[in-house]
Amino acid sequence: MPLIAVCAVWGVFWGSWSALLPAVKLQLGLSAGDLGLALSAVPVGALPAMALAGRFARGRERSALLTCTVVFALSVAGIGPAGTAWQLALALLLLGASSGALDVALNLATGRAERESGRRLFQPVHAAFPVAVIVAAPATGLARSLGVGSGTVLAAIGLLVVAVSLTLLALPLGRGLPDTSSRPARRSLVGAALLLGTLAACVLTIENSVEQWSVLLLEQHRGAGPVTASVAPSVYMAALTVGRLVVQALPRT
Repeated sequence: MPLIAVCAVWGVFWGSWSALLPAVKLQLGLSAGDLGLALSAVPVGALPAMALAGRFARGRERSALLTCTVVFALSVAGIGPAGTAWQLALALLLLGASSGALDVALNLATGRAERESGRRLFQPVHAAFPVAVIVAAPATGLARSLGVGSGTVLAAIGLLVVAVSLTLLALPLGRGLPDTSSRPARRSLVGAALLLGTLAACVLTIENSVEQWSVLLLEQHRGAGPVTASVAPSVYMAALTVGRLVVQALPRT
């Protein structure tokens, strides 16, 4: 299914990126502080893009998701040529914007497909991301151990994302704007949205800390090889997946 494929290839990048960070840090001669500042460009780019993507994608979910996926592919390939900390930060700013927009567009497209098909799609679509990370991170670690450069890996992922984006042409265009007549008043949701948003921000901070820094910790401070170190994000995502499945299986009251 195209939506599952897009979510999977999105996860392939983030799993591979975690495993590539030690090589990127070494190639650019960055300190941990410089790398941390560069990585902070990702959420800076993502936040405004996510807000704008929601407005852009509503009512035209397929075309919006296709556009966001192609732009994401270009931003992935654009990381490779970065040669300084500032160039990396700029590339990651664009990457964060495209990834954030892709996140929103994918959820809107999944919701639209779920409403129109009557099938439950969010669980299988979202499950593709951690599964892809579990596979991609150690695969990238293996590629690094065989001498494959980070630029080559990023270019290959960019091409893969473009190829997967073409599958979105199989999705139906949809039938105008979704019905909003039964939705609760917007003001009544503000408090809940702020609470959930704050909680999500805390969770994402922890998640990104594990994903972005665990490979660096093991490889540069614990003497692990690229393959062994790159297993860390996979272990985290495997635990996340198990937790999600357990919660999903709990009885609802």
